[in-house]
Amino acid sequence: ARDRRWPPISNIPLLTLGGRASTRPTPDGAPAVHRFRYDACVHETLPHVVKFSGGRSSALMLFVLLESGLLRPERGDVVLFNNTSAEHPETYRFTQECKRRCEERYGIPFFWIEFQTYEDARNGHWTRLPSFRLVQSEPWSETRPDGYRWRGEVFEELLSFDGYVPSIFRRTCTAKLKLEPTRAFLKEWFANQPATRRLGHFGAASRLDADALHEQHRRRGGGVPKEVLIEKKRCVMERPPCRPAQRFGDFSPAAVKFDNPHLAAKTWGGAVSLGRGEVEYAAFVGLRHDEQRRVVKVRRRNDGGPASAGHEGEHVYMPLSEMRIDGDDVESFWKGRHRPWRLDIPAALSNCTYCFLKGVKVLGRAHEGLGAAPAEWRGTPCDIDWWIAMEERYGRDLHREHREQKKKKKSTGEPLDGFIGFFGNEVTYRKLQDAALDGAKCPGAGELRACDCTD
Repeated sequence: ARDRRWPPISNIPLLTLGGRASTRPTPDGAPAVHRFRYDACVHETLPHVVKFSGGRSSALMLFVLLESGLLRPERGDVVLFNNTSAEHPETYRFTQECKRRCEERYGIPFFWIEFQTYEDARNGHWTRLPSFRLVQSEPWSETRPDGYRWRGEVFEELLSFDGYVPSIFRRTCTAKLKLEPTRAFLKEWFANQPATRRLGHFGAASRLDADALHEQHRRRGGGVPKEVLIEKKRCVMERPPCRPAQRFGDFSPAAVKFDNPHLAAKTWGGAVSLGRGEVEYAAFVGLRHDEQRRVVKVRRRNDGGPASAGHEGEHVYMPLSEMRIDGDDVESFWKGRHRPWRLDIPAALSNCTYCFLKGVKVLGRAHEGLGAAPAEWRGTPCDIDWWIAMEERYGRDLHREHREQKKKKKSTGEPLDGFIGFFGNEVTYRKLQDAALDGAKCPGAGELRACDCTD
């Protein structure tokens, strides 16, 4: 139940499950009320999962759901923020405040999670396996080992784990930093246990062997020379070999044991299976009405076709789109009075500051906004030099791999330079920096467009 010490949020649009929603103009200061319908009656009984991106739209959606009373802790409802360690510091501050209000005011658990690997044996070989960890909403330090990372550590662990960088053609960062950790978390959260499971062996040191690691790479069809492969794997090989058990209550004071018949008797080994006939859930994503290409793309997850792969058991809802809320509405709400906790940065800076999927124009605006960054941001994802270093360390150098570059430049027909980075073959962060992130000055960058993807 809502903590009565907190007054209602002024002029926030509301949702109602019963009765008729008013279509008449509301008096000044009165909230607009919209009807919310579940696609199936049973969905109301499923646990609700709010995917919180750290942006203004997903925050507005969260508080619409909270103020409308559509989230209930006894059902197993939860809010999740996937930290990539590459967000703007103001995004972290804003998400901290949203978490505090969500838990203290409404009693709904709000977790921060991060991608993490651990070491274990598979098919007779020691290897690293992907999972997640719970983190506090305060930054990591030697005295706070469970704090969140913000200097790119999580992102680099993924790059080292894969041995290559994600690209505009292969969005492994979205899949492995967000989607897969979310599913791994939900499998344990829905088990309704007090803590996550311990993962990994009980040795104090790594049991990985460079020769064995390269041999496994070759057996899987890889052709990267050993010295190149081990150089890329060094970071992940130095990570802790296990993930200790973590108590949910230590990371969210609102975490309580819930009572949902849909989840009863579906736990095996401290986890559940997700999918039709197994554990299903309602997922809420903060896409707006003016993002219809993305809305249609996400809605396809519900039809059980190819787009639903990796989202088994999920029934996705986008209430902002259904309420016809667009970007101007979101901006207007957060600029209202009594909201000093708003995200006070340009839109280009949130959700991975220099993300290669933003397109050159947005990256240029992000670079301008970060131009006068404080010294403590140097060497972090708020510094383009960090992205240059990651690309040059983990990108594919075909010459070092003794591979022939067969692709040619579209403009001249000459062979490409043999390096594959975040943007593919022709453009790199270093070239963009040298061109001051001006697509007209960087060959090939003019063809890079902002992506309409979503998680």
